[in-house]
Amino acid sequence: MGFIDSVKNLFVVNDEDEEEYPAAYGDEEETDLVARERKNREVKIAATTTLQIVLARPTDYSEVKAIGDDLNDQKTVLLNLETVKPEDAKRILDFLSGVAYANGADIKMMAQKTFAIMPRNVGFSGVDLMSELESNGYSF
Repeated sequence: MGFIDSVKNLFVVNDEDEEEYPAAYGDEEETDLVARERKNREVKIAATTTLQIVLARPTDYSEVKAIGDDLNDQKTVLLNLETVKPEDAKRILDFLSGVAYANGADIKMMAQKTFAIMPRNVGFSGVDLMSELESNGYSF
């Protein structure tokens, strides 16, 4: 057995090893010892992710690059375009739609001029707020 194989065996338990240990040791104490040794070789990695939400309220098109960077960093962006001129709002939304598409993100309209841009690993359940309000008789 080579050096690489012995290092690999420190982290990987083969199915063949499970059958081999009890047959090699007749004593229950020794079998328990082998089971404890095998348990000590297990490597557990806890993967934790944090959902980051960024509130973006641009005042003009020049701020769009920073918002695009947040989307590239897989952050959820709540985009409020109430303070932007209509022509700038269209350019901002067009640019961020491209960034969202490139990252596999979804854009949901939350209110009139407010959007949620969510990366592909963030789910959205329920009806869009605008659709819900319009179906209850409110129009914007």
